[in-house]
Amino acid sequence: MRGAYAKAGSVFRSLVTWLRHCAADRIVTGLLIGGTTVLVLAPPPDAWLWLVGAALLIAGGIRYNRARRKPRGRHENRALLEIASKAAKLGGWVVHLPDRRIEWSDETWAIHERPKGKTVTLDEGIGYFAPEWRDTITRHFESCVATGEPYDIELEIIDGAGRRKWVRAIGVAIYDDTGRVSRIQGALQDIDERKRLEHAAMDLERRFAESMENISDAFFQLDTDWRFTYLNRQAERLLERPRSTLLGRLIWEEFPEASSGIIRQHYERAVRENTTADFEVFYESLNAWFSVTAYPGTAGLTIYFRDVTTRHADEQHLHMLEMAISRIEDFVIITDAPSQPGGDQKIVYVNDAFVRITGYSREEALGRSPKFLQGQRTDAATIDEIRQAIALPRAIRAEIINYTRDGREYWVGMSIAPIIGPDGRATHFVATGRDITDRKSAAERLAESEERFSIVAMMTTDAIWDWDIATGDVQWNSNIASVFGHDDVPVEDGFRIWEAKIHPDDRARVVSSILAAIDGNANTWLEEYRFRRGTGTYAEVLDQGHIIRNTAGTAIRMVGGVRDVTETRLNEAKRLQAQRLEAIGQLTGGVAHDFNNLLTVIIGTAETLADEIADPRLSAIAKLNHKASRQGAALTRQLLTFAGRQPLEPAPLSINKSIRAMEGLLGTALGETIILGFELDGTAGHVRADAAQLEASIMNLCINARDAMPAGGRLTISTAQDGNDAVIRIADNGIGMDAETRAKAFEPFFTTKPFGKGSGLGLSMVYGFMRQSGGRIEIQSEPDYGTTISLFFPRLMLADAVAEPPRTAAVQGGCERVLVVEDDEMVRDFASGTLVSLGYSVTCAGNATEALRTLETDGPFDLVFSDVVMPGPIDGRAMADEISARDPNLPVLLTTGYADIESIGATMRFRPLAKPYTRRQLADALRETIDASRNNQ
Repeated sequence: MRGAYAKAGSVFRSLVTWLRHCAADRIVTGLLIGGTTVLVLAPPPDAWLWLVGAALLIAGGIRYNRARRKPRGRHENRALLEIASKAAKLGGWVVHLPDRRIEWSDETWAIHERPKGKTVTLDEGIGYFAPEWRDTITRHFESCVATGEPYDIELEIIDGAGRRKWVRAIGVAIYDDTGRVSRIQGALQDIDERKRLEHAAMDLERRFAESMENISDAFFQLDTDWRFTYLNRQAERLLERPRSTLLGRLIWEEFPEASSGIIRQHYERAVRENTTADFEVFYESLNAWFSVTAYPGTAGLTIYFRDVTTRHADEQHLHMLEMAISRIEDFVIITDAPSQPGGDQKIVYVNDAFVRITGYSREEALGRSPKFLQGQRTDAATIDEIRQAIALPRAIRAEIINYTRDGREYWVGMSIAPIIGPDGRATHFVATGRDITDRKSAAERLAESEERFSIVAMMTTDAIWDWDIATGDVQWNSNIASVFGHDDVPVEDGFRIWEAKIHPDDRARVVSSILAAIDGNANTWLEEYRFRRGTGTYAEVLDQGHIIRNTAGTAIRMVGGVRDVTETRLNEAKRLQAQRLEAIGQLTGGVAHDFNNLLTVIIGTAETLADEIADPRLSAIAKLNHKASRQGAALTRQLLTFAGRQPLEPAPLSINKSIRAMEGLLGTALGETIILGFELDGTAGHVRADAAQLEASIMNLCINARDAMPAGGRLTISTAQDGNDAVIRIADNGIGMDAETRAKAFEPFFTTKPFGKGSGLGLSMVYGFMRQSGGRIEIQSEPDYGTTISLFFPRLMLADAVAEPPRTAAVQGGCERVLVVEDDEMVRDFASGTLVSLGYSVTCAGNATEALRTLETDGPFDLVFSDVVMPGPIDGRAMADEISARDPNLPVLLTTGYADIESIGATMRFRPLAKPYTRRQLADALRETIDASRNNQ
């Protein structure tokens, strides 16, 4: 910033020197207008430099030429000065010599926040500065008067409200014609906000530096060349090196051990992958363990680390203790200290070995005095010694006879030690006996396991269970209520209660599976089954548990969780069904394509025979053949509709109007036993769909619903708005469908109707129509609860819901040259023969490569008629693109057995012709294409 100020002073002095020698007001005005405009519209980074120059240029240049300026020019320049001054919080001033009168601009008065006046004396002006700055400004001003040396300083004033404010004072000497200083003029800029920000930044930097120096973690920074740029005091202490010897030094040279170990690997990976490195390492030369975190940045690497040697030692010590305890084969009993001398102790803890050895359960032992383990042959003197040791308190070892629950005697080699509290008094006593090493370790692990179990039970969405195998008690976490809706599940006899909630069809399998896992050697158990919810419905669940065994291998406890996977399994089933339907659709589309090629020939030849045979009997046979082939084409269209490849003629339509238009037809088709109801929502709106296919789909679904209600029932057709979709729902209260039937419902030729009552293409056609229309279909059905089928269409905006006008086309032959490109020989012969009969001159090609060669050698042609799917590296669409590139005026009419009209037509100049086509359709399409091409030329 100081360098910028020096630059500003240099520019300022150059401008003033130039101004002294400038004699043309228009130069001054031009520079002023240009500079001010730039500052107002697009201020550069050093805008304040230009503002200072502009202000002094006005103050000096305009004043220098004041006598020759017209009033209007002075007002214009003053307006520009005001714009520049306000933008930079800049005011001007002039001190006239020798009387030392001061003139301030309006902006200068505003900076001082004092009422505007005409003039003030120099002493008054100096008096507005803060007391400690008055000598400084006086010294600089007098030096400028005496030597002409300009000044540019920052200091504080006292404004009219009594507040201190930082300003920048700039002054320069102005000479008269004799070379003497006639006045001092300059600028005053309000820089209070910047100075406060600078002070705040410096304070923040200082506090940050103090924080980094005083944090408990060691901290240092490396630049991109791996050299130290900063270390705090803790880093100096842990690294045992002063920062003065490390700053600027290469870390790998100062700490060679780090260079060859994992430290360098972690640091370089953090920089290379721009990711935080977090690791622990033993630094042998410092004989210390460090926990290190390295953060990469644009300036290098920042490293925090701490000495964790003590923690590692504690962990090692704890590990040694755990290992030692694991070798002990003693049981453990903990009692509280007697509340008064001679009082009884109360057992507060026993381990599993105690239960195994004594036969008493924990519940039977807790809260009782250890005396209940003694009997007829227990030595009274030994008992007195133990009581005296407890009263002192002190540790004691003893051997006594105790009794198991069933009355069996056993010897106990016992060690009893007091636990002393902060006040020096015993709070508890610990008794250890033989054969509990494994039990003690298990108890410790069990405590940790129970803590983890509690945390997991709180965090998971599974219903966590804890089964005591010996008692049959089962404890559940709260998710048994929130997930499955079972409140107040009793703990006692919990296994039988859980068993009762399993679906009857799954119960025997699941129970036998878990019992086999317990009786065997398994450590885990996993099953999937149906689990009854509180509402009575069943959820698909995944149940898995961990089996805890004692040293003898006997299962004593199981802990596990039940997860509701109903939605997951449903989604998997939907995905598999979609994949299966897609595969079937691809196969169906391929079969329909080949069949359409055959039907094209059959329909065309049958149509020709029916028109040209004079014999009535043969003509009737030809017409029958033609009718049968048309029915075959209809079947093919159903297959293509399922495959999502049937050519549609979508148009904007109101779904409510379409349904209302079918009301009479539906009433007739459904019969008197079906009660037909409508619930049409006026907000359902418009969709883009093929009206005929929509009506056919609704009719198919209604007929299916009728057949599902053989004894009669109610059928409801409703519409609604669902987000961005318009939905049609067809609901019946018929026999419904099970899961297996629902999974196959959309497959072609699958039907539950008796033989001869249905083709199995109804639902598959609706499925294909919805997919091709950009919508979706959903089935909700349960046996005996009816079926609801929902059709979801993307809704149209109001502006798009306008019906498209129908297309018209003339039908006639012609005499033009046509190139027919078709790989199927029969279809090629039929198409070429039909066109020749219509008067066209026809040339044939078997593939795209041959057709392109024919166009070069045997042209010109008036039209190319080509199949889309052909063998070879080029298909029909690619060939059409190549022809358009060679001759844009040559039309190409495509045809396809897949009849993917919409996608092909979206990229082609002319609408393709779908197979199978009749002789009339072929003639109309050719004529329309040729005429349209000529009209566009």
